[in-house]
Amino acid sequence: MASPYCVVAALLLLAEVPSLGEGASNPGFVARITREGLEYARQYGMAALKKELSTISLPDLSGSFSARWMGSVSYEFRSLRIRNFQLRNSNLSLRPGQGITASLSNNYVSVYGNWKVKKAFITLQGTFDLSVDGVSISISLNLGKDQSGRPTASVAHCSNSVGHVSIDISGSLSWLLNLFHERIENNFKNILKQKICEMVMQSKTSHLEPYLRTLPVILKIDQVASVDYSLVGAPQVTSQSLDTPFKGKFFGLGRHTTVPFNVPPIGLPQEHDLMVYFAVSEYVFNTASWVYHQAGHMNFTIRNEHIQNLTRFISSHSANAWWKSSCLTSEDIPFTTMMSCFSSSFLLHLLQLPLDFPMHLHTKSFGAVIPQLARLYPNKELELEVSPESAPLLMFTPGNVTLVPVINIQAFALLPSSSDRKPLFQLRARTNISATISVSSNRIWGSLTPGSKLKLELIHSNINFFNVQVIESVLNYYATYIIYPLLNAKLEEGFPLPLPRNTYLNGLQLQIHKNFLLAGANIE
Repeated sequence: MASPYCVVAALLLLAEVPSLGEGASNPGFVARITREGLEYARQYGMAALKKELSTISLPDLSGSFSARWMGSVSYEFRSLRIRNFQLRNSNLSLRPGQGITASLSNNYVSVYGNWKVKKAFITLQGTFDLSVDGVSISISLNLGKDQSGRPTASVAHCSNSVGHVSIDISGSLSWLLNLFHERIENNFKNILKQKICEMVMQSKTSHLEPYLRTLPVILKIDQVASVDYSLVGAPQVTSQSLDTPFKGKFFGLGRHTTVPFNVPPIGLPQEHDLMVYFAVSEYVFNTASWVYHQAGHMNFTIRNEHIQNLTRFISSHSANAWWKSSCLTSEDIPFTTMMSCFSSSFLLHLLQLPLDFPMHLHTKSFGAVIPQLARLYPNKELELEVSPESAPLLMFTPGNVTLVPVINIQAFALLPSSSDRKPLFQLRARTNISATISVSSNRIWGSLTPGSKLKLELIHSNINFFNVQVIESVLNYYATYIIYPLLNAKLEEGFPLPLPRNTYLNGLQLQIHKNFLLAGANIE
C-alpha cells in the first residue's frame, strides 16, 4: 500500500541515539533525521497523500431527519468519490520523548456520489455534490519497537474539526431534500467529525501496523554473511532530531554467534545542518571481518598461476616504470627502501630470469634464496597457504582508520607421486594498513592501501634456518599488485545502507571519530 505508510517507516528508520535507555545495547549503526529532514519527509508525504486521495473510495454515509408532515425520513449517500481537494497547510513536528505529530489544517475537499431516500414504501434516488471547507486534523504517534526489533507506531491522539459543509442534490424530487439541506449538512458535518479519526485508527490497524511488521530486519549480503538491522532500542525524539539505533551485526548464514569483542559506545556530535546523519561503528566492519574469517574466506592459496599473473604485470610498461623510478639512488630515498628495491632486483638476477620470462613457485627457482630447499626437494613445485592468525579488526581514531593484520604463510612442497604436500616452513607477516571508506547514494564501501611494508618472521622450519629478507621483498611486491587489488575488488562492491526504497543521498560529508564513521547527507 501505499506511500504514506512508507513515510512513517522512513521516519522510524532514519535516526541516531546520543544516549540509550537503561538496559539498552550499544548500537552498531545509528542514523539521525533532523528537522530539515523531517521537512523533506513532510513534502514527500504530502505528494504521496495527494496521489492517494485521487484514487481512494470514501465510506458510505447514512442518516435521517424528521419533518412534521412527513415524519422520519432515512437517507443514504454512497459511492462517494473525491472530485477535488486542496491541501493548504500541513505540518510534521517532533514531540520530544514521545514521537511525531502530523497535522493538516484549513483544507478543502469536494465529493460527488449517489443518494437514496426511503420513506415507507417510497424510494427516491439521484446524485449529489458535497463541498467541505476548513477541514483540519491532527494525529500524534508514539514510536517504539517490538520484540523482533521492528519499529512500532501507535496513535496517541487524534483530533479534527470541520468548517463549512455545502450540499447540492440532484435527481427525482431532489427539491424535497434541498428543503432540508441545512439539517443534512449538519448531519454530514457531525458524521465527518466522527468518521475522520475512526478512519485514521482503521488505517493504522489495517495498513500501517502490517507494513511495519513486514519491514526486513535481516539483509542477506552474499552466500556467506547477512546483516542484522533490527533495532536495539526504541526510537528517541528530541527537539532537534528523531533518533533510532540499529544492531548492525554481521553473522554467518543460518546462525547467530557471539563475537569475541564488544560494541563500543558511539558519542555522536550535535550535528543538525544536513537532513540525515549515519554513524557506522567499527563493530559493524569487525563483525563482517570475523564472519568471513570464520568461514575461511580470508584464506587463500598462492599457486604458479598466480605467480604468472604477477609476471605478466612485471613485464608490463607500468611495472618497468615503477622498477626504474623506485630503484634510483638518491639521498632522499631511505636506505631501507633502496636496499629492498635492490634485493628484489638481486633476486631476479640470482634466478637468472629476464622480466618477460615466466616465474614459478619451484624449489629450483628458490634455490638461490634457500639453497637447502633445492637439495632436499629437487624439481618440486611449491604452494603457499596464506591466512590471518585472527580476524583483522579495524580501529577508528579521529581522522584515521587503521588495520594491523598478522598473517601466517605456510609453504609446502608438492609431491608428484601422491596428492600429499610436504610442509616446509611457516612465516608470520605483519603490516600496517590504512583504509579509506566512502559512502554513495545508497551503499558504503572502502579500499585498502599499505601503511607499511610487510615484515616477515620465521616461525618454524623443517629445512633449517634461512634469511627471510629477500622473500620479504618479493611478498611485498606480490601484496601490492595481487593481494590488495583482489581485496579492493571485494570491498568496492560495498554494503547497502538501510534506506527506504527509492531514497538516495547527495551532498555527502564524511568524518572519522573515535570508534565510528559519521556520514551526513541530504535526501533526494
